[in-house]
Amino acid sequence: MFVGNLLLSIASLLLIIDIYMLSKSNLYAKSSDRKSKAFILSILGILSAFLLYVSSFLRDDFSLKDVYAFSSTSLPVLYKLYASWASVGGSLILWSTILALIYLVYRQSQSKGSESSLSRVYTHLDVFLILLLSTTILADPFAQLNFIALDGLGLNPLLQSPWMAVHPPIIFLGYVLPFFPLAMMFAYLSKSKDNYEKMILFFTRLSWLLFTLGIALGGAWAYEVLGWGGYWSWDPVETASLLPWLMLTAFFHTASLSNGNKTLIREFSILGASLLVIFATLVTRSGILESVHAFGASAATALPFILLFAYLFGYFIYLKGKVKKPIFNLSSSGGKISLSLTLAYVSLLYITVVCIIGILLPVLSSIQVGGVYSLGKEFYNTWLFPPTILFIISLIFCNSPKRFGFKACIASVIVAVLIGILAATLNAPTPNQVTNFALPILFLALIFTPYNLFEKMLQKKRTNILSHLGRSMIHTSLILILIGVFLSSSMEVSEEIPVNINEVTPVLGIELKVTDLKFSGPTGTIYTQEEILPSHSSLIIDVEASSDGRTYDGQLWTSLYTLYGLASRPLIFRSIQEDIYITVGFTESLYQNLILKLTESGDPNLDQLMIQVKVIPFVNLIWIGVSLLSLGIIISMISDFKISRKP
Repeated sequence: MFVGNLLLSIASLLLIIDIYMLSKSNLYAKSSDRKSKAFILSILGILSAFLLYVSSFLRDDFSLKDVYAFSSTSLPVLYKLYASWASVGGSLILWSTILALIYLVYRQSQSKGSESSLSRVYTHLDVFLILLLSTTILADPFAQLNFIALDGLGLNPLLQSPWMAVHPPIIFLGYVLPFFPLAMMFAYLSKSKDNYEKMILFFTRLSWLLFTLGIALGGAWAYEVLGWGGYWSWDPVETASLLPWLMLTAFFHTASLSNGNKTLIREFSILGASLLVIFATLVTRSGILESVHAFGASAATALPFILLFAYLFGYFIYLKGKVKKPIFNLSSSGGKISLSLTLAYVSLLYITVVCIIGILLPVLSSIQVGGVYSLGKEFYNTWLFPPTILFIISLIFCNSPKRFGFKACIASVIVAVLIGILAATLNAPTPNQVTNFALPILFLALIFTPYNLFEKMLQKKRTNILSHLGRSMIHTSLILILIGVFLSSSMEVSEEIPVNINEVTPVLGIELKVTDLKFSGPTGTIYTQEEILPSHSSLIIDVEASSDGRTYDGQLWTSLYTLYGLASRPLIFRSIQEDIYITVGFTESLYQNLILKLTESGDPNLDQLMIQVKVIPFVNLIWIGVSLLSLGIIISMISDFKISRKP
């Protein structure tokens, strides 16, 4: 669609004009900075292009390649809406629109600050947006189909979920926000007299919150809907999305390393978060890695992101040379808090580096010897365990009782480590030695953290209680998440067994019974250029499960799609202490019966199924921890706001 690409191109040119006008600081008054006609028109152009693109899905305009490839007339309206960001081009135009709208709100709200300083901030944001628009144009979301399509191919069944409506937009909001504090940081390093500290803190905390929610929602989606068998699998795209979160977390531990603003560690952390957003996008959208998330990829989108990466890193190095400050300075003020912050920052940086290596090693291997590779969980479990323990120890030092001196903290950690070694040696309380070693250290941190808040509450001069509460909730939540991860992964048991219809089958202490199964299909129609094909056939299975005096019932389903192959969703029976996770196992018999139903070449006949049952204990600690973490970040943001309003 020529109009859509034209709107994006004109928007880019208008932003270049805006940069030129911003450079004329003596002629371009501050009030005009916010009300620049070129800037306003560029934002309107981006918004118009986005609405035009989305409306193509809602109107079933199959002349567009993306609409044909990701939608169909049979999709509900909500599905058509979020199908618009299932492709590379669609996700990039969504990202561009989110950045443009937040930029518009930010620019219109600025009333304080010198003209030259604000102009610098706006200039950097213009550059970010131009390069993002360039990537979007190269991805070509408005590409036309070269034949007349009667209907579309439909949306990948793994994406047909309400989670698709919230998870990607939240992640893209998180992607957008670090660029704002980065632009402010560039401005004040350019000898600006303005202090952007409050705004930087607001944007970093909000981005941290959105990344937390986005990653958690993605984990819940994978666990509850997609049937990938877990909330986290160290998939390359999952891991890449974690990287900016790690760097933002590290940013909040830079107080001791900044050495009274004599180093650039805080600025480096903001830069790192932004660069890792670009890196995550390259991993997600370029197609360089095999991933269950990579439903669309385009190598053409890589160049502008590489240019943006080089621009950000190069400009930071240039400013570092001007201010003549080191990035790191290991000499700190000493004390428990200083040590805890340093340990936390170093451990988070260590984790980030390991994750980057884990993503890049398969790329280098595939270039060298060909093929597609990915590192398994073993790599991450092995290399991330030491920095994770180091991070937990940093929480112990940070939250130890006030009367505990440095030596007492060291002694308490040593005792916890010795108990951990004993537990690992005895192979108790779990079958996993690593978990047994980590648990005493985690429980020590879990005891100290609320006790530290209790001490703060008992102080005669109680100041910044909200700040202490938010920090305590954040620390407690991280410990709960880690306990949940260690326990659920090490104590999970699974078994795959054959199950006959209407027979009770014992498995893992559960009495399992398949009461009925029904084949359906062929369902739906696919209109390709050459022929008309059926969309899919399905098997619906009624299941009963009895455990500890409780009886559960529900339905499993698995479908065979002409375009996407087999897809299934799990059945999860929840209780406070554990989840019973049931999925259909793949068998040749199941596959052949679904083909018979799909092609209408015979009657399916299936008397026995392979059913996989998992019992996953303590997984709810993860979801409780994520909720507590989000609430803690929100409370910290409220505390920041109240402090900023004090005279």
